This record gives sequence, structure tokens and C-alpha cells, in this order.
Amino acid sequence: MRVLAPRFRWILVLEALLAGIYTSLTRGLFVVYLVSVGYAVEGISLVVMASSASSTLLGVFLYRRPTFIMRRSKIKLILFHAFERITWILISLVNHTLFISILYSAYMISSSLISILIAFTIYGSLDEEGIRDVTGKRSAASGVSSVLGYALGALLLALLPADEKFSYIFPLGSLIGLVSTLLISLLDLSHLEEMSIPVGVEQPERIFSTSSFFMIFLASGNFGGIIWTPYVMNRLGGPAFIPALMSLFGSISSITASLFWKARSFTILRVGLLLNALGPLVIWMTPHPALHILINIYTSFTYTAGNFIGSFLFARYKEWFGAVKSSVLLGLIGSIAQLVASPLGMLIGENYLQGFTVMFALKALANLLAFLTIPEVAIVPEEVARTYSRILYSSSLTGYQFAFEVSKETILVTLKLITFSMVIIALYIIYRVLWILMT
Repeated sequence: MRVLAPRFRWILVLEALLAGIYTSLTRGLFVVYLVSVGYAVEGISLVVMASSASSTLLGVFLYRRPTFIMRRSKIKLILFHAFERITWILISLVNHTLFISILYSAYMISSSLISILIAFTIYGSLDEEGIRDVTGKRSAASGVSSVLGYALGALLLALLPADEKFSYIFPLGSLIGLVSTLLISLLDLSHLEEMSIPVGVEQPERIFSTSSFFMIFLASGNFGGIIWTPYVMNRLGGPAFIPALMSLFGSISSITASLFWKARSFTILRVGLLLNALGPLVIWMTPHPALHILINIYTSFTYTAGNFIGSFLFARYKEWFGAVKSSVLLGLIGSIAQLVASPLGMLIGENYLQGFTVMFALKALANLLAFLTIPEVAIVPEEVARTYSRILYSSSLTGYQFAFEVSKETILVTLKLITFSMVIIALYIIYRVLWILMT
């Protein structure tokens, strides 16, 4: 592993510091923006689903063609970093669902690429201890700046005229974000061009178990992000600045959480994962909007533990799975998690009881997978966890192969039926033409 100057790490931390303000003023208030212009849960889910589908397809492409990430990675990182921020200026100029979906999809594609490229930068440049250190510091730095961003966002939401709020907030966030792009341009990433891609995967069952856990866990968080704000504003009657304050104090909680969890063992991190599963129940049982600010402090603190479990596991696996594939897979998992959450929001709509029940079920399933199939986190002996992991992997592989064969046979049968029907129709037409000619 190449030894890099401390300047390299500090640039990454400072980038996260500025990006935190940018994110809190743009994506952090995006659901509030959609609700304020009349979107319900279904409309929000539709916008998120369209963007998630595009970023998921991109992730699949990059996983199959990881060399795209390796070549000229610095130029690509700078270009997409800048373009992502510019999309928010464009979003502030439109209010039609189609245009918002297109622009947000462009944002999500750029955001996915940035996440993958920054993860590749970190995973391809540092060892496991360095990854933990930089990840924790970036998370804390982002949390600190998010506090400022959400405080500013809440102030602007409270003071600006209703029809002009986001015409000022989104461009302001975008301009701050472009300053972080300048920091990225100072990184030396020439060593990433020399990275190699492992030919095979040594322990596919461990990758599968961890990916399944992380995808379901992130999906629970994304789904909560879709339904929680409409619940507070529409069902409980909270004003627009309440969700902004929730995000503000959630960011403060995340700062403490990042510093608290970053050096903890996996056995300690799993306690936070377990406590996070109680969040949906507490949300549903709390009728006063202002109290949800306190709940978000709790859920943000414990959510960080679960998030670190996934990130730190891939930091460990990258030694034999490869920095490129680890980075791309992390990005793909995030996109799939959003894609899973979006249709759930469309199906459930304004049925908040059912929504928080589904959210709790997702978190419970993530806990079950972590505690039984991931050796580093499991509450069962390591060998038992490895056995469960292999069973889960082989069962899923068999199910996939069976579904593929059934789908293939179904398609073939359908095509044969269509062909047969067309032949019958053609014969009937010929018969009718001959009958007309003869008569």
C-alpha cells in the first residue's frame, strides 16, 4: 500500500466538511421541497424511484465494467462532482414532475458515480485502519457542516416567502458545493491507475451476506426518509421547519456518533444496530411533531453504527475482493436500497401505520442477517455463521437459477403461443381472401 502524505487525508475530510453544507441545503431539504409544492408519498416515491432505477442500472454497468472507474479517475471525479452540484440550480427553476424526475435522476447518477469514485479513492489508497480513520473523520466533518447547513436551511424556510424559498436555498447550496469541487482537484490520484482487479472472488458467500444485510438496512433508512417527513407535516400538522430541525439535530447526533462508533469493535457496533430497529415503533407512538426532533437524534446516532458495519466490512474484504469492486458494489447497494424503498412508498401511500410496520420489518430482517450470517457481527459462533452464510448464498443462487430457467421457459412458451396465434390469424385471412375471390 502506497504511503500518502497527511495532506491527502485532510483534503478528503475538508471536502466532506463543505459537502455537508451543500447536501443539507439541497438533497437534505428535497423531500420538504416536494411536500411544500404538493407532493404526497406516492409522488415523492415516483421521483425517487425513477432516479434510483437509473443509478442502479449505472451501478450494474460499472460492476461489469469496473475499468471505467480506474481510467482517468481524477478527471471523472471532478466533472461529475461539479455537474451534480449544478443540477440543483436547474431543479430550482422547474416544478413539473417530469422535469424534476429527469433532473433528480441526473443528480442521482452523478451522486452514485461520485460515491463510487470517492470510495475507490479511499479504498485504493489506505489500509483498513486508515479507511476507518478517514471514514469516521469524514462522517464527523460532514455532520458538523450539516448542522450549519440545516440551521441555515431552517432559518431560510422560516423567513423566506413560501413561493421563493427554494429558488434561493438550492442555488446557495449548489455554489457552496462547487467550492468542495475545487478541493477535489487538489488530490493526486495517479496511483489509482495502477490498481488491479481480482479475477475471482475468494468467499462469495461473505460478500453476499454482507451485501444483503447492508442493502436491506439502507433500504429501511431510505424508506423512512420517504414517509417520515410527510407523516410529520401532513398527518401530525408540523410546519416545514420541523423536518429541517430534525435533520439539524440529527446531524449533531451523527457527529457524536461518528466519533463514538469509528473505533468500536463489530460486537459493540451491533448494539447500535439493534437499538436502531426500535426507531419506527417510537416514531409511530409519538403524536407531537416537535418530539420527532428528539427521536431523530436517537435514530441518527444508532443508524451510524449500522452504516459503519457495512462500510468497515467492505474495508476488510477489499484486501481480497479488490478496491475497485468493493467501491462499485457499495455504490450499487446504495442505489438498489433506494430502488427498493421507492415502490414501497408508492404502494403504501398515506397508510403510515403500515409504512412504519414495513420499516420496522426491514430493520428487523437486517438485524437477523447480521446476527446469523456475518461472522464478524454474529451472536452465534463463527463457524455457525459461516454455515448459515453458505446456506443463504447457495439457496439464493439456486433460487435465481430456477427463476431464470422458469422465466426463460415462460418467455419461450409465450413466443410460441404468439407465433401460433399469428399463424392462425394469417390462415384465416388467406381463407377469407380466397373465399371472396371465389365468390
